[in-house]
Amino acid sequence: MAPPEFNALVNEFRTTQLNDLTVAAGFEECLVAAGLGSLDRLFACSSEQDLQKPGLSAWRERIRLTLTIEDEPTALYLKRYTNPPLAARRALRQCGARVRSLAGLEWTRMCQLAAAGIPCVEPVAFGEKLTGNREVRSAVLAKAVPGRSLEAWASEWTGADRQAVCQAADASAVIVARLHGSGFIHRDLYLSHLFFHPEPADGVPIRIIDLQRVLHKPRFFRRWVVKDLASLSFSTPDTLFSTADRVRWLKRYLGIGKMDRAAKRLAYSIIGKTRRIARHDRRRRRRLGPSGMDAS
Repeated sequence: MAPPEFNALVNEFRTTQLNDLTVAAGFEECLVAAGLGSLDRLFACSSEQDLQKPGLSAWRERIRLTLTIEDEPTALYLKRYTNPPLAARRALRQCGARVRSLAGLEWTRMCQLAAAGIPCVEPVAFGEKLTGNREVRSAVLAKAVPGRSLEAWASEWTGADRQAVCQAADASAVIVARLHGSGFIHRDLYLSHLFFHPEPADGVPIRIIDLQRVLHKPRFFRRWVVKDLASLSFSTPDTLFSTADRVRWLKRYLGIGKMDRAAKRLAYSIIGKTRRIARHDRRRRRRLGPSGMDAS
């Protein structure tokens, strides 16, 4: 269950309209002060930091901004989409959400997960421009989550950090269980998309980010659950997390004290899928050139 502090934030979540933007209540003033009070303005602003990943298509951008909110400098992340290709528009139609743009999908998922009590990225603003049913451009702005990705933490943790590892593992098991228990599938559930803060001011140690691929109650739900859990297992270093640790994590996720037959079947399914992900990753790495782009 999400901490009461987070549930209070969810219950208070409201939106307003600011020109052609949908804005989370309380952010209107800071957006206007920063000159970001319209979709045109969101597309005109420049990035403080290059966040483009190798191979990321030119029609989508990720930008980091700093705005003054309640007299404090606050980091926000802006995603922008311009004339997305047919494949992206087709995937949007297949996502199971009644949305008209890629930014609209992520905005919707942020709001849905928050309403379900799942700590995630806090939505700030969203806007879209359409021609008929075709997306011309869209943008979504969200607050940076506290802490760092578990991927970053895992690269530094050693045996001396056992307490922090156990805290992060326990918190992640609870939140992933809540995610799946609410009918959501992340589809990109790696350590890089779970942010951990060991001493959170709001009592929420783990938050989920990058929600643009999330599905809600898809067909073959168990298969998708296995893929999520295998992705998480694949990205977790064996040097940091032993087989016994993984079993304890799974029991915490399932809310059981002892592995029964159903839990063991799930564990074997996760192991098999993890191995397939590893094989696919090895093939992909062989295709990549020194620049990180596909060598083919």
